[in-house]
Amino acid sequence: MLLPFLLCVLILYVPLPLGAEATSWPVAVAGVALLVAVNAAIAWAGSGLALRLSNAPGGRGALAANRIFSALKGCVIGLVLAAVVAFKWPLLVQGLLGSHRWAILVPDLLLVLPALAMILTLMAFQHRFDRRRGRVSLSLGRCLWLRFRVEMAIILAPWLMLVLVTDVVAALFHGSQAAPVADSISSGLVLVFLLVFSPLLLRTIWATSPLPDGPLRQKLEAFCRSQRFRCHEILLWHTHSHLANAGVVGPTPILRYVLLTDALVEQCTNEEVEAVFAHEVGHIRHRHLVFYMLFAVAFVCFYVNLVDLVALSGWVPPLQDILAFQMTAEQGAIMLVLAAVYWVLIFGFFSRRIELEADLFSLQEAQDPAAFISALVKLAAMNTTHRSTSSWRHFSVERRLSFLRSVLNDPSRGARFRSRLALMRLALLALFVLALGRLLIFRPEIFGM
Repeated sequence: MLLPFLLCVLILYVPLPLGAEATSWPVAVAGVALLVAVNAAIAWAGSGLALRLSNAPGGRGALAANRIFSALKGCVIGLVLAAVVAFKWPLLVQGLLGSHRWAILVPDLLLVLPALAMILTLMAFQHRFDRRRGRVSLSLGRCLWLRFRVEMAIILAPWLMLVLVTDVVAALFHGSQAAPVADSISSGLVLVFLLVFSPLLLRTIWATSPLPDGPLRQKLEAFCRSQRFRCHEILLWHTHSHLANAGVVGPTPILRYVLLTDALVEQCTNEEVEAVFAHEVGHIRHRHLVFYMLFAVAFVCFYVNLVDLVALSGWVPPLQDILAFQMTAEQGAIMLVLAAVYWVLIFGFFSRRIELEADLFSLQEAQDPAAFISALVKLAAMNTTHRSTSSWRHFSVERRLSFLRSVLNDPSRGARFRSRLALMRLALLALFVLALGRLLIFRPEIFGM
């Protein structure tokens, strides 16, 4: 739900056209409540259909159910868009609370409330589906809390921290000529703080603790020494044994953590856990986290250049600052379209291949090459994911296994894959340099130069 929630937040914060009038509050509240109810009805009907289709033989049922829930996520995005366009929900919130100087955080929480309600409702019906299919044993409340922390709080918490600081600064400097400068400085400081200390925030949100000492920890630490890989801590990620996964956060060793979920540690052998751990080390060895950061920065440059291009038609004015703090409705519409294409399609394309590159690193560097293959099979089973089901950021387990087995039979395939991926990354980097160079030469004012 991370990507749908992020797109919903972007939709809610894109400004409406100048001169747009707020819908009367009874109509707006009733309309948004109706959309929330419609979402619940669609989620109920969709989850019921998924239950019936999931009984189909082979993998067809699982694939059909997966497609239904993907479509339901799209419905949430469409209904949030309807709340903005049809009922002017952001204008209502601004009108009710925007004039109150010390209304700290409340307007933003109220603004995202419809999206939160719709997504949590969909999660509840997905829990109903998973419970009946025997995929989850957690109660509804504990399951929703777990999914909220894992999939939504990692966006909501840092965003609310930024909003809190900017709201307080705006209240303190209300009516002062220094307000714009204070806002820019405070926002910049919060962004730097989040960039540096986000691993600490993440380990707290995801409820982690140091991996206990024992044979597994000793094995992983030995692997770190053999690879000259440094991290601040190896963490056990507590998910009530309902999520089998791993991750690495933090670009520098000082605040770098490798996370292993409780289900992964409990149900895999030490060799399989080491292979999954090696996959996460592969992300660092190939500088994937740095690439993701550059990818995000590149989005801003591409967006400003695209607005400049569209501005030639006279439909929109050029942006006045690199972070687009002052944005028109038309500029916001361009950002939404570009964000959908850039993050869903282009980022997904790179992410799936980057995951294969980390798979390849594990296959070649782990003590037992076959352990990662068996770990992938177990992870799919533990997460009740059909082996032919792919996702936004990962190829299907079936495709990943096929690739790894082909590399075991012919190692040159791995080398060719790496070469192709390196060329694609260089092409994206070249486009980023060109986009940034154009802005520095022809639009230096947006950098304050």
